[in-house]
Amino acid sequence: MMFTNVRLRGIYSVVGLLVLAFVTVLLAWLGWWDRIFRLIPELTVYMNFGFYLTFSTLLLAVWALHFFFFDRLVFWRVRPRQLTEEHLIGGGEQSYDTRGMLFEQRGNDFFRYAAGFGASDLLLITTGARKKEIDIPDVLFANHKIRVMQRLIAIKPEEAPAKTSV
Repeated sequence: MMFTNVRLRGIYSVVGLLVLAFVTVLLAWLGWWDRIFRLIPELTVYMNFGFYLTFSTLLLAVWALHFFFFDRLVFWRVRPRQLTEEHLIGGGEQSYDTRGMLFEQRGNDFFRYAAGFGASDLLLITTGARKKEIDIPDVLFANHKIRVMQRLIAIKPEEAPAKTSV
């Protein structure tokens, strides 16, 4: 589950491998590998409460890491006439011109909106030659954020001063 949903690109894949190698060498230096391998034959897991507790705990750990860490590393920056999707891991970035862009707040159920701090899904539809639909799920305080985004998009960027040659 973890490797199909979380991508480490570029330098972050090298850093991930180096961290894994460091932990492996650290465990060997501390002499803990013998203890770990000694526990494996003694570990008996049956498909009973122990199995389900072990399996569900591992799944919860993977989900929590993905939800609280990796999902938070993708964010959207709104500037006048520009919307940019930025990825902290991998350093990817994609910008969209906001002229003619449509912001749609997806229908939400009462529980997600009331108990989820006004959370709902946003659908952004770009225009131009490369029309794209971008779905951003579970945006907190969506009504406020849409108003702020629409106000920023309406602002025209200041014209840069013309360069003069000497």
